[in-house]
Amino acid sequence: RIWRVSLALENVRILDFSRIWAGPHCTKLLADMGAEVIKVESTRIWDPHRTIVGSGNLPNGELGPDPWNRSGWFNTLHMSKYGITLDLATRQGKLIAKELVNISDVVIENFRAGSMDKIGLGYETLRKIKPDLVMMSMPAFGNTGPWREFIQYGVGQEQLGGVASVTGYHGDDAPIKSGVNFGDPIAGAHAAGAVMSALLYRRRSGQGLFIDLSQLESTISVIGEHILDYQMNKCNPEKLGNRHPIYAPHGVYRCRATRPNDDVNHVRDEDWVTIAVTSDMEWKDLCRVIGKPALANDDRFISTLTRQDHIEELDAILSQWVADFDSYEVMTKLQVANIPCTPVLSGEGIFNDPQFQYRQLLELVDHESTGPYLLPGFAWKMSKTPTTLRWPSPRLGQHNYEIFGELLGMAFDEIEDMESQGIIGDTPLS
Repeated sequence: RIWRVSLALENVRILDFSRIWAGPHCTKLLADMGAEVIKVESTRIWDPHRTIVGSGNLPNGELGPDPWNRSGWFNTLHMSKYGITLDLATRQGKLIAKELVNISDVVIENFRAGSMDKIGLGYETLRKIKPDLVMMSMPAFGNTGPWREFIQYGVGQEQLGGVASVTGYHGDDAPIKSGVNFGDPIAGAHAAGAVMSALLYRRRSGQGLFIDLSQLESTISVIGEHILDYQMNKCNPEKLGNRHPIYAPHGVYRCRATRPNDDVNHVRDEDWVTIAVTSDMEWKDLCRVIGKPALANDDRFISTLTRQDHIEELDAILSQWVADFDSYEVMTKLQVANIPCTPVLSGEGIFNDPQFQYRQLLELVDHESTGPYLLPGFAWKMSKTPTTLRWPSPRLGQHNYEIFGELLGMAFDEIEDMESQGIIGDTPLS
């Protein structure tokens, strides 16, 4: 007998109206754990992430016959999801959406507050169809308050949430963006956790829930200690760069270049290494590895507090030592001595890193429109319910006939009629 390992959320169906990053990141995490996620778009209004297609997407530099199916952003966030199109501006589209709600466990959306109510698919309407429904609503500013109707994206959450006030170089007062739209994945991860908590609550009580998740408040939560420090002590956070408020040394150091480069001012990311000493024992071991054991008993560096007072001298010593080695040589020497250390990696470096290769960080995904590509896989490994890539991200409207026909029991002619009216389809109308 062949035993199949079940997935953690394989009996959960999620109707996903969300777009861009925060909502789709939530449903990606849930799909990774086995949830049946049905991504809802329309041929008029489809996920804007489908439009992010770089030049050179094909060998000749063209975008291909269906560039909306070739976005790396979209295809990374929607693996193992079903994809349908449904025009919710039409009466028939709304009726079918309600049929899908009736057989779903979770509905998720991240539109401006009140948008679902305006199209007749708000929570009060949907709970009459499915009393134990879990609905995740995650507008930028939540569903209440004076900012509820404003639109915001993850690109602005860092600034409004105060995150940009604590990121940046040491001694530089200017706020610095993290480099990605940090608020989106944070809100998405929090939303996934909230959905799973609500499903557990429903299992125990038999009752559904409406979850009002403000993406801004979700982002603010990651700097909670700085907010408390200001509330209690009126202390604004100091920009630390790569330094740490307690541990020292703690930073990123430039190593020897691993290959010649025509531009002498350019150093590849792999030529930098991170080092974090978190105890006095690790400091003594570091002194031994770098060939300066006497530093361990130097009054300037004998404890964490004194090392913080002389951090610039420490950085100079370490910078001089690492310059004789490449980043992997430094990592090996220090990790053998149980000192936290790792290279700073580019995309190419991540691909070539033996640890990430062993952990299968990148999955080879053979998408019908793009061919085989390496895309980020799963962020965790679970022993009893292992994650698995079930299929690539859906092309626009790819599963229309499967969902409407097999799941809802609609006749083939009826589905074709909807397609002829533009209620569903697989090609954008705009």
